[in-house]
Formats: sequence, C-alpha cells, structure tokens
Amino acid sequence: MKAKNRVLTITGILFLFFATNSSHAGKIEAGAETALPENTEITFSTEEWLDATNKDGTGLYWDILRAVYESEGFSVKHKIRTYADSVNELKNKAVDAVVGAYIYEIDSVIYPQNHFGVDIVQVIFLKNKNIQWTTIDTLRHQRVGWIQGYSYHDYLPGRITKTLKISRLDNRQQAFDLLRADKLDFYIDAKSDLSDFLDTNPVFVPTRYFREDILELKLYVAFSNNEKGREYADIFDRRFPELLRNGAIKALYDKYKANNFTYPKRF
Repeated sequence: MKAKNRVLTITGILFLFFATNSSHAGKIEAGAETALPENTEITFSTEEWLDATNKDGTGLYWDILRAVYESEGFSVKHKIRTYADSVNELKNKAVDAVVGAYIYEIDSVIYPQNHFGVDIVQVIFLKNKNIQWTTIDTLRHQRVGWIQGYSYHDYLPGRITKTLKISRLDNRQQAFDLLRADKLDFYIDAKSDLSDFLDTNPVFVPTRYFREDILELKLYVAFSNNEKGREYADIFDRRFPELLRNGAIKALYDKYKANNFTYPKRF
C-alpha cells in the first residue's frame, strides 16, 4: 500500500471512531434523566404492623410503595425489624429506607416532601384507676410509656414532656402488662396499633380501658443520606402526587378500609 493511501485509510478510521463515540455519548446524555441505577432493587425496613406491613409483603404500606416504585423499574424488597433496629440499619446504610417515620424523628436522613399516611395517636389507661381525663395536660407528672424507638416526646407540648416519667418499652404486650400491674399510668401508641393489639389479644378486655386521641402525625418514608437516597426521595415526590391525582392511593386505602386505617384529610 502506498504511503498516501495509508494516511487516508488511517484518517477514515479515526473519523469513524470519533463519529461513533460522539453518537454514543449523545445517546447517553439524552437518556440520562431516565437511566436507572445499576441496582434497581430498593429495600425498605420497619416493624410489622397488621395489614400495613405484614411479614409476607402484603399490606397497605407495601402496596403503596410498590405502586410508587415498580412502574419506575424497581424491585421493592422489605425487611421486618423492630422500629429501633430499622432506624439503625438505615443509618448504617444496610437498608435504603425506613417506613412510617414521623417528620424529623430520625436525624441525618432524607425525608421526601410528601407523606403517605397519618397516625392518630392515642393514650390508653385503665378505667379502675379513676383518672379524670380532661385534656392532654392530664398526662403531666404521670408514668407514661411507649415503644422503644418512637419519639412521642418530640411532639407532645414541652410543658408536658418535661414532667413525664417515661418508660421505653420492647413491645405492646409489655405495655399492657405494666398497665395492669400499676407500674404505668398511661400508654401512648397509634390508634390502629392499639386496635389491632386489642383485637388479637382478648385477655386484655377493651371495655376496661379508656382511650383518648392526643395527636395526629404524618407518616413518611425516610431514606438513607446518600445519592441513592436523594434519588429515591425525588422519585417518591414525583410519583406519589400522580397516584393521588389518578385515584390509585385512595383505591388502596379503600382496599383496606376495614383495617383501622385513616385516609388523610389533607395530602
């Protein structure tokens, strides 16, 4: 081959190389907004709440998360841990998110703008203690308990919180045992969780207790404080309002309407 022809051939090869790579780069740039991360599996953790986060993956909250993320190409995985253990796993980046967090309850994580539900928080106490309930101020200077990892002290009025004798409990069985043994005056928990516990534990007769609403708290998914967590929160804030507008979220709540869930008045 003559030298002149060899130069032309090399020039042609270089032209094809740069043209091909330029085209490929353009395709990457054009599709950057819709590109999924390499790992399209997202793992959520929380405690088991009846018909909300069942161990087998059924339940209202799992259904909501699947509706948000599966259409985006993600495989939704779940882990059942105590709430405190779920928070620790999130902080250690062992899971991508915790389900059912109150706003600012967990530090150094990412909260989306949108909440997915609400907790009506109640206080329960024995009728035979002859406590005269008037307002939330009835709790002042009393022995009050709630599940370890919950942060009700952050949401109660400060004038009350600073006077409480707080017990952080391992489970609801322990809470009701302490109430009956007169080692606790009041137990605080979500209304739905109290109802589910009493429905499934007939030894604790509901008519022996008073229950009073004291708080209404929004429920969030809290994401890990990293790039993936920010992406997942952004997806939630884009998809959840769409599902509200098209009625999908209301339909999921209706599916579980017999299971002590409250559809939020304001999303």
